[in-house]
Amino acid sequence: MMPELKQFVPSSYCLKCRGCCRFAESPTIWAPAGCSLVKNNEGYRCSHLNETDNHCKIYKKRPLDCRLYPFLLIKRGSSLSLGLHKSCCFIEEKKPSLHDTRGYTDYLKKIVSTRGIVSLIKSNPHVAADYQGDVEIIAELNELYKKAYLPRLKRLTLQDKPLFDKYLRAHTTNLSAYHFVNIYIWKDLFHISWAIIENSLCVFYQDAIGMFMILPPLGKVSVEAIKKCFEVMNWYNQNSEISRIENVDEKDLAAYTRAGFKVKLKDTEYIYVRKNLAVLVGNTYKHKRASCNHFSKYYKRAEFLPYRPSMFKDCLGLYNLWMAKRKEENNDALYQQMIEDSMVSFNAALKSYRNIGLRGYVVKVDDEIKACSFGYPLHKGMFCILFEICDLRLKGLAQFIFREFCRRVDGYTYINSMGISDLDNLKKVKLSYRPLQEVKSYSIYQ
Repeated sequence: MMPELKQFVPSSYCLKCRGCCRFAESPTIWAPAGCSLVKNNEGYRCSHLNETDNHCKIYKKRPLDCRLYPFLLIKRGSSLSLGLHKSCCFIEEKKPSLHDTRGYTDYLKKIVSTRGIVSLIKSNPHVAADYQGDVEIIAELNELYKKAYLPRLKRLTLQDKPLFDKYLRAHTTNLSAYHFVNIYIWKDLFHISWAIIENSLCVFYQDAIGMFMILPPLGKVSVEAIKKCFEVMNWYNQNSEISRIENVDEKDLAAYTRAGFKVKLKDTEYIYVRKNLAVLVGNTYKHKRASCNHFSKYYKRAEFLPYRPSMFKDCLGLYNLWMAKRKEENNDALYQQMIEDSMVSFNAALKSYRNIGLRGYVVKVDDEIKACSFGYPLHKGMFCILFEICDLRLKGLAQFIFREFCRRVDGYTYINSMGISDLDNLKKVKLSYRPLQEVKSYSIYQ
């Protein structure tokens, strides 16, 4: 039910005024949303205005805009404010000071933050507009903006997997990011939340730097959904340049560019014919084959085994050993931070191994785990290798576990070995396996 507000302008003054409810043009943002305008001698008037006596025909049911005036709800980008229209005849004549309006402003802030008004604004967002002209901002209403204009974000849990799987399966792509595994494992580095916006599933990552989307909206995506996603991110981000949508497939870019969004290359992933990696036949794979043979020759007691949760601590210890060695070889701060972040996701992946759809194998040498690798099926034809961790002191082990893993996932035609994160050495390794295809992912900015 619409609240009856205490009037700031006395009724006796309003009934003598020839300003309100009359407009120079139609349509206009100054007219209450949902009210029709009719032509008159001065331009246009609200159809509910009786010009003879200046009374409103629907006064007790008049819109919120009318009840608030000369105060206005002003929406500009990702902000909502309470403003005062200084061209109101009463304001022009009486010239109330900030002190005079402070009490009424505080009263209005409480009224418009009630559940009923929030619901009204949600169902009729045009109650607030980007008013220009002689308008003075007198109060910020950021919390009201959040409640009225932004969807409620839900924290990601394992119980959300069936819903995510439904949306992810409906999106055809070869990019590795489109699987629940690759979303969920970053939960200890980011606050991961989601919402259904315009019938699309939208996933948001947030940390101390800001908020971004790990994937584009999933579903029948509209420009309106994309704009609303940026509205969410911009509200949480002090700097709107942080707001972005990552892992957009090249085939989907046209919809973004047509709507005026900026596109930037994020990463390149490499797709292989699985059978080629499993058999390593021919001159192309001569060095890879030799590395595998070297390992098999010098480590005859090596075992290739399916991962079991009881191996968790040993695999985590192996990661720490591998990370220490990598840090010795590369002192780049960005790279070192990257593998530390990857360790957090590795830990989260193994802890939820059975529940998120991960598949893994280990290599044991003399009953010690010396290598482990994990991945997941992206779709019926594609398997993604997510992690591959080895004791770098064992020559040929990396090539051996990669080949054996590709042999075990024989139900898939292709292997995606993920991206390179701007690491030249990693790019050289991936190219040395002769990829069938390079798949590019993009980031979208306003």
